[in-house]
Amino acid sequence: MSYSEPITTVYSYGNHDFGTASETFRFKGPAGKKGYLVDVNVSATETFTATSSEGAVKIGSAEAGAQYVNMGLGTLADKATQNASDTAADIVLRDLPADTGIWVQFLAPTGGTPAGMADVQIIVNWY
Repeated sequence: MSYSEPITTVYSYGNHDFGTASETFRFKGPAGKKGYLVDVNVSATETFTATSSEGAVKIGSAEAGAQYVNMGLGTLADKATQNASDTAADIVLRDLPADTGIWVQFLAPTGGTPAGMADVQIIVNWY
């Protein structure tokens, strides 16, 4: 496998309720393959609140890490889409290590009445 013929994997998390609570997930690429983080897409199905702090998608090598992605969602509107690749600071590091669990954290917004639901897709090329 090479850069010119990667294995593209889309990790989909359908209609997650960010307003309810924070939640953590984990994925791992194919054995021996390094990853390249192509994008993170968040498609809102309910408007997000951000009274005290905004909801976020964070991706790292540890459960609370964010060395790969630190993507704040602000007050993302219902039916709107936000891509990590649209904001330079959202993708911190695109290269993912081989044979390592990658942690994904969906952080709930805080303050007031937290709300926000979205479909989240993480796209990775493994080579």
